[in-house]
Amino acid sequence: MKYCLTILVALALVQSVEAQQQTGTVPATTQPQTPPSQGIRQQASQRIQPPSFLPLSEKHQEYVQRVLLYWQNHTEKIDHYRSDFERWQFDTVYGPRNTFKTFSTGKIRFANPDKGLFQVDKVLTYQPATAQAKATYKEIPGTHGEHWVCDGKSVFEYDYLNERLTQQVLPAELQGKNIINGPLPFLFGCNAQDITNRFWVRTITPQEVVQSEIWLEAYPKTMHDAANYQKVHIIINREDFLPKGMVIFDRSYEKGKNHSRTVFKFKDREINFATTLEKLNPFYRNFYEPALPSGWKKVVNAAPTTQPSRQATNPGQPPR
Repeated sequence: MKYCLTILVALALVQSVEAQQQTGTVPATTQPQTPPSQGIRQQASQRIQPPSFLPLSEKHQEYVQRVLLYWQNHTEKIDHYRSDFERWQFDTVYGPRNTFKTFSTGKIRFANPDKGLFQVDKVLTYQPATAQAKATYKEIPGTHGEHWVCDGKSVFEYDYLNERLTQQVLPAELQGKNIINGPLPFLFGCNAQDITNRFWVRTITPQEVVQSEIWLEAYPKTMHDAANYQKVHIIINREDFLPKGMVIFDRSYEKGKNHSRTVFKFKDREINFATTLEKLNPFYRNFYEPALPSGWKKVVNAAPTTQPSRQATNPGQPPR
């Protein structure tokens, strides 16, 4: 595991840790205060239903496995990564129904095995049409996008609204190379077995791009992953075998009714570029613990002592 679309996953990691701190670390199905009969009913109601495309044909399943193994072998050789990104966020509830709510640009940096940066540089927000003007997008004064830094042991978040720098200490099992156990392993390269264990995966590559791209669709098998998203689309460029795009579908997404999702396009991707000078100074400077801005407050959140269970509640039959 040497490749990462970096700190995109830090948001999910922090949300996961915060959820544990708010709800406790005992898995819901093992809480002693729940009567056995009620616990069985709750567990049954929370089972993950396999996607309708199952079972896959043997030929399709073999192809998916070849793609995952090739991706894994390729990304294991990558030590440094950087790219710029464009991001479209669709929100049917709080945004326009027929287009995206915000458009953002930013950058991603990564150094093996666990250092990363995710920084939004610009955010354009949808402005509805008025009697005097058409609908448009513009920067709103005081609006800042996400800015995360991970030094391998903690995730540092800039909270511009509250002028606060939050340090979230990561659990030991999410530090170092084990960070691939985070909610979106696709962002940290590909471990074929881990992805197969945690997701139902199929290929959905449109015929018009089959020579240049591979599209994967992944549905979570576990309640832990399903709590963060409904499904994920990963678009892999055949030339460098790196993700060039990703679509994270909101849990409430419903085709034709609720289009809430987040779309990423990764641009100017570079790998293993770092010279000795860059390693010693400019590039690695991205991952230092951020200095506290003047007038800001720093908050340190300790790591939870345990992690919730990741076992699939109903993985169903393996794809065939």
